[in-house]
Amino acid sequence: MLARLKAAFTAWPYCLATYVALIGAAWLLFVPYIPTKLDPPVHSVANSQDAAIQEAARINGKIWSVMHTGSMKPLLEGGEHAVTVAKFDTVQRGQVLVYRATYNANPIIHRAVEQDKYGWLMAGDSSPRSESWARVTSENYLGTVVAIYRNF
Repeated sequence: MLARLKAAFTAWPYCLATYVALIGAAWLLFVPYIPTKLDPPVHSVANSQDAAIQEAARINGKIWSVMHTGSMKPLLEGGEHAVTVAKFDTVQRGQVLVYRATYNANPIIHRAVEQDKYGWLMAGDSSPRSESWARVTSENYLGTVVAIYRNF
């Protein structure tokens, strides 16, 4: 056993694989993952609902009320109004989307973190993990957030 362990650190090509694995593990431990965030502008106004309605009418968009779940803190606290446009083909990693999920009766507002062959993986900003059990596709996509209005 001791000879195999010594070979892992000294004998070619085992030592190369060992050192590559150690460097990779150190990288994962000491270099933090910083997610891509393409935040829409946040506007503080006297009446967030009226301002959102006006902006949605101007751009032919739709408004959504943000629930007080805390899943998108600090960007969304709850009580804001999000203005969206529906352009699924232009979604980019880091954008905030509104979508329907089978596990929730209300529409969800989360961030697109990764795209695979099944659709977009989503995550709330306050969650360290993505929602790997579901995807956003053109069928359940409701819009991309382009502006957020909150009361001051």
